[in-house]
Amino acid sequence: MSILHRWLWLILFAPCLAIGQGAEVKTDQVRAQLVVHAPDGVSPGKPLWLGLLIRHAPQWHTYWVNPGDSGLATTLSWQLPAGTSAGPIEWPTPKRLPIGPLVNYGYEGTLLLPVPVSVAPDFRGSSFDVKLRAEWLVCKIECIPQSGEFSLRVPAAASTVPHGADFAQARARMPRALPAGAVRAAVDAQALALDIAGLPAELRGKAIHFFAGDAGVIDHAGPVVQRWEGERLLLQVPLSAQRSDSPATMHAVVSDPAGTEGFEMRFAVSGWPPLAGTFPSARADAAAAPTG
Repeated sequence: MSILHRWLWLILFAPCLAIGQGAEVKTDQVRAQLVVHAPDGVSPGKPLWLGLLIRHAPQWHTYWVNPGDSGLATTLSWQLPAGTSAGPIEWPTPKRLPIGPLVNYGYEGTLLLPVPVSVAPDFRGSSFDVKLRAEWLVCKIECIPQSGEFSLRVPAAASTVPHGADFAQARARMPRALPAGAVRAAVDAQALALDIAGLPAELRGKAIHFFAGDAGVIDHAGPVVQRWEGERLLLQVPLSAQRSDSPATMHAVVSDPAGTEGFEMRFAVSGWPPLAGTFPSARADAAAAPTG
């Protein structure tokens, strides 16, 4: 789905905007909470995690970094003390969310979006004061854009672990990275072909779900043709008829159907066919024309 189509879809199905403040925001669709995990306090070199804990009402969902055919990914904007900095969201393995003819990628139930925090050697605060603005789109059939302003004060010298189990579960849901070179990719006018090695033996022969991390490339609702050849998984992933990008490097996740085991991969792709509406021969002629 193009950016224009996605925004038109949001306008049609976004009846209201819910805004809350505090360490927790509650709506009829979600309960969202700013949480922290600092088992050794806040000091350089020690593990420190922040996260947005979202508990979805039944049948409601929010979205992965690439939402699929429609939707928007959750965004987190942080204000942290001097000497600390937040990394990117470490996205858990998503699930497929079919809605009519569309297929989206996202989450239901309880979700923690964890973010690693770095503490510089010059950090001297006695407390760790966090402010977060989060924005998410929550959908069932209709969709509601929501946001929250969160704040939290954590003593820097104390161990803070009340949500340790939530962070442990989030880590267990993270896709594991496949080694460099485990994926070979080729592309033609219809499909992206992937040859994937390094998946565990217990997955061999099972149906695998594919999640493209790059928007505007594949047909998310199209059938992915797959077969196993020994330890190698071969996939034919259909390209979108409205493909808007030809990335030199792609990001994707594969998982078992239950989403209990996910594997993240990055791979190079070259030889893309022209995008719809482009005229490569005309561009080449224009580039070769003399100037001056």
